[in-house]
Amino acid sequence: MPPVNLQVSFGPSHIPHGLSNALVLPHVLRFNTITAPQPYFELAPFVFPDLARLEGQERAAAFCGELAALSRVCGLQQTLRAMDIPEHFLPRLASDAMNQTRLLVNNPRPVTQEDALAIYRAAY
Repeated sequence: MPPVNLQVSFGPSHIPHGLSNALVLPHVLRFNTITAPQPYFELAPFVFPDLARLEGQERAAAFCGELAALSRVCGLQQTLRAMDIPEHFLPRLASDAMNQTRLLVNNPRPVTQEDALAIYRAAY
């Protein structure tokens, strides 16, 4: 169940694909867990065994937090701002993300351009 592929929108920027995933993924997963927490609930204890003690939405939400913490531990930048992406560029990123239709249709939650912009703002 792939997350919204917003990271590919960084094409014109200087951010490598893997880092763009790390910057946006926790925010995409938080977006998805609102209506589709089950896959993240099931995956969480395999990736982060301590999360097995949590139930339902709480486990899915904790999974998102642990992924963000993992990127911090790895020394990765945490925000688009830290990567020198200008804030005025966020609407363009959201617009470009809507062109990834073959990927958007596979997301467990429908994504609008406004949703994409909100995700980018959360990552900013």
